[in-house]
Amino acid sequence: MRRDVRRRLIKAAKSGNTITYGSLMKEFHISRGGGQKSIGHVVGSISEYEDQNGRPLISAIVVRSGSESRICPKGQTGGGFFSIPTSNIPANLRRQASDMGNPTGVSEINCSEARKATAGVGLVQSGL
Repeated sequence: MRRDVRRRLIKAAKSGNTITYGSLMKEFHISRGGGQKSIGHVVGSISEYEDQNGRPLISAIVVRSGSESRICPKGQTGGGFFSIPTSNIPANLRRQASDMGNPTGVSEINCSEARKATAGVGLVQSGL
């Protein structure tokens, strides 16, 4: 797990902000492609670590650039967020990448509800 990236996510969460995958990639020199050094793996491993330690999935604040909308004004999580192997994502929010005819498997309702259910206020309350 990348502790430097985790610290950055905690800082953003405490200030109530989201952060884009692209800005994390640039700041920490992380690749977009597959493998253990890719942005998806880095962010996913941080969420798995948080889940194993009984804390909210902090990756709920990592969003796709330009994905802001009326329902998710701070942006939408990536499709991989909804497939993180954890019980912290309510069953009704879990999605496969092909769900809803959306190649990322993300809907505006899902991203908004997932952020509320997993990160939001819970980060500060859990002592991060």
